[in-house]
Amino acid sequence: MRFLPPLSASAVVGLVAATRPLGSVARAAALMCLVAAWGAAAAVGRREVRAHASVALAIGAVTAAGQVDAGIPYGIACVLFLLACLASMRAARTVPAASGQPRARAPARATIVLAVTATCVTAGLIVGLPRLADRIERRLQAMFGGGGEETTAFSTTMVLGSTRGMLQSDAIVMRIEGERPEYLRGAVYDRYSPPYWVTSDTGRARRSVPAHVPAGADTTRVTLVRGAPQGEDMRWFLPGAACDLGVASEQIEIDAFGIARRARGDVPLSLTFRTRGCVATPTPVAPPTENDLDVPSKLKGALAPIAAGWTVSAKTDREKLEALSRELARFEYSLAVPRTAGIDPIVDFVTVHRAGHCEMFASAMVLMARLEGIPARVVGGYHVTEVNPLTGRAVVRDRNAHAWVEAWIDGAWRGFDPTPASESAGPSAGVFDHVGDLLSTALEHVVSAIAALGLLNTAAVLAAVIAFLLGIRWLGDRLRERRGRRRHDTRASALPLPCFVLLTDALASAGHARAESEPIEAFARRIGALDAPWALAASQALLDYASLRYGDVGDEALVARAIDRVARSVRPPGG
Repeated sequence: MRFLPPLSASAVVGLVAATRPLGSVARAAALMCLVAAWGAAAAVGRREVRAHASVALAIGAVTAAGQVDAGIPYGIACVLFLLACLASMRAARTVPAASGQPRARAPARATIVLAVTATCVTAGLIVGLPRLADRIERRLQAMFGGGGEETTAFSTTMVLGSTRGMLQSDAIVMRIEGERPEYLRGAVYDRYSPPYWVTSDTGRARRSVPAHVPAGADTTRVTLVRGAPQGEDMRWFLPGAACDLGVASEQIEIDAFGIARRARGDVPLSLTFRTRGCVATPTPVAPPTENDLDVPSKLKGALAPIAAGWTVSAKTDREKLEALSRELARFEYSLAVPRTAGIDPIVDFVTVHRAGHCEMFASAMVLMARLEGIPARVVGGYHVTEVNPLTGRAVVRDRNAHAWVEAWIDGAWRGFDPTPASESAGPSAGVFDHVGDLLSTALEHVVSAIAALGLLNTAAVLAAVIAFLLGIRWLGDRLRERRGRRRHDTRASALPLPCFVLLTDALASAGHARAESEPIEAFARRIGALDAPWALAASQALLDYASLRYGDVGDEALVARAIDRVARSVRPPGG
C-alpha cells in the first residue's frame, strides 16, 4: 500500500503528458513532486508520516499535471487516484489484527461516501484547476520575475501612455551577464500620428545576417525570461553599439533602424554580443529621412515658439539638443497626469501640466528638435539600473521600460535622455527583489534541465532516483536490524548463566548471600575465607565463572559442570 499514491500519481501524469502538451514549468513541478513522493514512500520510516507525505506530494504532482484541459480521461484517473490515496492512508492508520482475529472491514456506506467524495472533488479539479493554475502562475510570475504573455509591450506602434502599466510592474524581462549596458534598444519610432508613434515602412525593412560569433571573455549575454513574447514581432534588446552577435539559430534579422528580431529557433532565449573589439559589425542604422523632420502642422504653432526660446543661445545642433534636454529635465515626472481634452497630449505636457512619464519627455524633445531642423526619433527599450548582488547579473524589469531620443548630429545617431535622471532610473531593488530573482533563476535552470532531457530520459532518471531511494531504504533497514541484534545480544550478555544463579542461591540458603553491588571477585574471596569444606571449591568456581563471563577464558560447559557440583555440595539433596 505504501507505493500506491506515487504509483497512481505517476499514471495520471503519464496519461496527461501523453495526451496533452504539458507546459515546461508544470511538467517540471509534476516530476519533482513525483520524485519526492516516491522518496517519501520508500525512505520515511514511520507509517503514518510516510502515508501523509507521499499522498501530499502525489496530489501536488497530479495538480501540476491538471494545469491543462485534459478532459474526461483526467477526471476518471483522478477519481481512481484519490481512492488509492484514501486506501493508502486508511491502511496506514489501521493497526494489524492480532493473530487469529479477523481484520475489521470498512462498512459499505463508508466506501460509497469515499467514492462520491472523490468524484465531486475531481469534477471541481477539472472545471476550476486550469483557471486557478493560470491565475496562480501569473501571480507567481509577478512575485518572482516570471514573464507573462506580453512582457515587453514594444511593437511597431506605440500609443502614448502604453508603458504606464509596465512601469508599475516588477516582472523580470531579462538578465544580463557581463558588462552592463546602460540602455537597451527595442523599438525606434520615426513618425508621429497623434496619439501614436509609428515605425515607418522604411524602418521595418529587414535583412538577415550571420550571428554565430563565438563567445569570449569580453562578451555580454542577454537572456530573456521564459514567457517572452512569440510571434511576428519577437525582439532582442541590445545597446546601440552591439556587434559580434551570437544566437542559437546562427541567423538574425535586423531592421533598418538597427532593431534585432528573434527567430523561432533561438532557444534558449539568449544572445551574446560585444561592444568593442568587433569582428562582425551589424548593418549600420539607416540615415535620416523626411520622416525624421516631420511635425504635424497642428502642433507647430504651439511648440515652435517654445523650442526657439529654449535654444535661442545655442549655436550648434548639439548645443540645441542639450538645451532642450536641460529644459525638459525641469519638468515633473509622473505616471498619472490628467490631460486636457481637445489638446494634443504632447502640447498639453509642454504648455499646461508640465508633468508626465518618459514617453512624454522623449516625444516633446523629438518634435522640438525637428522644429529646429535636427532629425530625431523616439527610441523605446529599457534603462538598465539594477544589479543583483547575489548573482552578479544585471536584472531588467518591466518597470525599467524607458523611452529616450536619438538625434542625427555629426553624421551619426546620438542618444539623449531628457527624462529627469532621478526618475528614469526607477525605484531601487530591495532584498526581496534580489532573493526572488535568485529563486526564479534556480527554478528556470531546473525547468530547462528537465525539458532538455525529454520524456524517455526523464523517465529513466526518475526510475534511477526511485531505485536509489529504495536502496537507501533497504540499507537503512539492514542497519536497523543489525543494531537490534546487537542490542539483543548485549541485553542477553548482561544476564547471568543459570549455573551461576544456582550457586548463589545455594550460598544464600547457607547464609552467605551476595550483595547486589558486590563484585564476583570480592564475593569469591569472602566465601573462600569461610570455615566450610566446600568454601575453597566454591571460591574457585566463582573466580572461574568471572573469568569466563568477563574475560572469555575457559570452557562454558566445564565451568557450568564444576559450579553445579559445588552447588550440590553447598546444598546437598533434601537440604
